[in-house]
Amino acid sequence: MNQTTFMMVRSPKLIKNNQIGYGWGNVDFSQFDNTTDLLKQGFKGVDVGRQTNQIKRYFNLKEGDYVIVPFSGTIAIAEVIGAKSHYPITEGIQYGENRISVRYLKHNGGYFIPRNNLSTALQNRLKIRMTVCDLNEFSDELYKHIESIKSDKLYTWNTEQELKLQQNTEKFKADLLSRLRNNKDINLQSGGIGLEHLIKEILEAKNYTTHIPAKNERSGIQDVDVVATRLSEFSEKKEGIFIQVKHHDGTTGNHGIRQVAEYEVNEDDYSQIDKVLITTADFKNNDFANLHNVTVLAGADFVNWIFDNLEYLSKDSLSSLGISSLPTLL
Repeated sequence: MNQTTFMMVRSPKLIKNNQIGYGWGNVDFSQFDNTTDLLKQGFKGVDVGRQTNQIKRYFNLKEGDYVIVPFSGTIAIAEVIGAKSHYPITEGIQYGENRISVRYLKHNGGYFIPRNNLSTALQNRLKIRMTVCDLNEFSDELYKHIESIKSDKLYTWNTEQELKLQQNTEKFKADLLSRLRNNKDINLQSGGIGLEHLIKEILEAKNYTTHIPAKNERSGIQDVDVVATRLSEFSEKKEGIFIQVKHHDGTTGNHGIRQVAEYEVNEDDYSQIDKVLITTADFKNNDFANLHNVTVLAGADFVNWIFDNLEYLSKDSLSSLGISSLPTLL
């Protein structure tokens, strides 16, 4: 008997279609019988980088598996039916071209479960920077929610209101990214310094000690813009984050990876070291970043990180980004 799989798939726009969707519009997943052929033939000549495992997880969803779809403040749960289909972007929704048919579980209050009904661990996992994520370790908890839905015991938000909220959230993120890239309707210090201080502020609110090194502090190519450290909970050593920040439009190249990768750190002083490239632009060479053990937050991923940490920003910082604290009608 096949084991039931629990998977998170970020696909909020297809709930009315009883489908979930994943990107890669130029590759029709439904034309392949297995992941080996999909990766060798469908993605021939395409650099999928770190997304290989996500592609495999999504493709291998089968009838009877459960998919958790995150919305803003809530989740929906769908049971996989399994039929695969492909909708080119001209006929469908961007980043949802490869679809799988599902049945969204509905109770008398709607489709949604408030996130604060979930365990802290599961809430945190849903924040992961991935489109497709394995949730099998939460199967016991998720089975309880499924059984509750079948008993019509939940009170959740109205579907239409939730979809409006999701649309507003996505528009907010897209507009903020456009502002950051074009330097319009924001009041950040130029030359990337404003972004550095924004990142610094968020990390300090999370109990990191931070500083911005002088530009001539190190010789050669090695360079970072923000250093954040805090004591480890399990040793006398520190956790260290070393960040190179690029305030770019278009695409950021490999130079930023080289700068932070070459930055010399005494590893004996740290229990954990993370080297990170943060850019407002797109970044395409994930293999190069992986090779140099550098984490990348680029474009939309960076904006998602800001969005998830808005609570840590001061009123002045929010104002500099053009973000209002006034309530908004849906």
